Amino acid sequence: MKPGRTILIYADGNTDIATGHLMRCLSVACALRELGGRAEFAVSDETSANLLTSFFPEKNGFPVHVLHADYRKPETALEGLTRLLSHAPDGPALPPAADGTKRENFPQKRFLPERFSALLIDSYFVTQDFLEALRSMAKTAYIDDLYAFDYPADLVINYDFAPPEMFYSKAGKALLGCSFTPLRAQFSGLAPVFRERVADVLISTGGTDAWNVAGKLASALLTAPESKSWRIHVLTGPMHTHRKALQALAVSQTRLILHENVKDMAGLMRTCDLAVSAAGTTLYELCAAGVPSVSFTMADNQLPCARDMERFAGVPCAGDVRSTPDLTGRFLSLLFSLAEDPQKRSSLSRSMHAAIDGKGAERIARELLAL
Repeated sequence: MKPGRTILIYADGNTDIATGHLMRCLSVACALRELGGRAEFAVSDETSANLLTSFFPEKNGFPVHVLHADYRKPETALEGLTRLLSHAPDGPALPPAADGTKRENFPQKRFLPERFSALLIDSYFVTQDFLEALRSMAKTAYIDDLYAFDYPADLVINYDFAPPEMFYSKAGKALLGCSFTPLRAQFSGLAPVFRERVADVLISTGGTDAWNVAGKLASALLTAPESKSWRIHVLTGPMHTHRKALQALAVSQTRLILHENVKDMAGLMRTCDLAVSAAGTTLYELCAAGVPSVSFTMADNQLPCARDMERFAGVPCAGDVRSTPDLTGRFLSLLFSLAEDPQKRSSLSRSMHAAIDGKGAERIARELLAL
């Protein structure tokens, strides 16, 4: 590992692909900084740039390069990425030869230091040609959770619980397993906080929540007799589709508390006794905090996470929002079952916490600096 190196990170976030890609890459960027390295971001458009900068630590952000590309067509970002990665630009016109003949301006090798030592890519839209083109210019790393194809990269990261080791034959090196889950530093080294009675429940449905999972579940919990004393905490934000409806409900229901732009997410989680989360980054954070949780899915890439969380950590899955007829009813049944059984909750807390130690971003950062 060589401190002082700079890693370029290419990722996007918007209403279509949500915020998880940017959040996990930001966790890696912060880990790089802690190890003495540097990070800069490249995003396709202003939407991703604005969303990313809203997540930056106060007074401690990272440079962001807007590529003016279509995030769904990574080839449109190739020119901008090439320009950023290039460390051997063409020089000025060569002087005439001794006999006065004009010489062709062939590209010259310029002995300049590399601007970026490696490129980390986090996008569902990459193609093999795109990755191969970038690999010819720089050391490349790719975060995968789709298994779309065998990615030609120097480093591939997949933090599913049990990814198939032989799948990534074209990778120079593969970092596999949940020990490489890229979480923020605040989730490292936490000890679970367990309380006998349930008083606070957290609901996390991703950045957009097009199906209004949070609104339906919050309304059900506020009216059910089993949860009449519970405080309901809902994570929301500027891209949340049903944000205004949630805000209106919170005005009339004081037990409903909305949280936006949370800086100390680990602290908030540790005040809660139960949680409901989509099977993404937040669910891994809940594991690190040891909060007994129920998962659900709303995209194909979340299915392996939900399956493995249930198999290896015991996290029950209520179902998929796209195909489960009474998802809210499933949530209520699972939450009330856990609330009534402190021993079951304690066991789930321990198994979740044992699965994720919160140090994955640091491990990834070390590997990037070593490329």
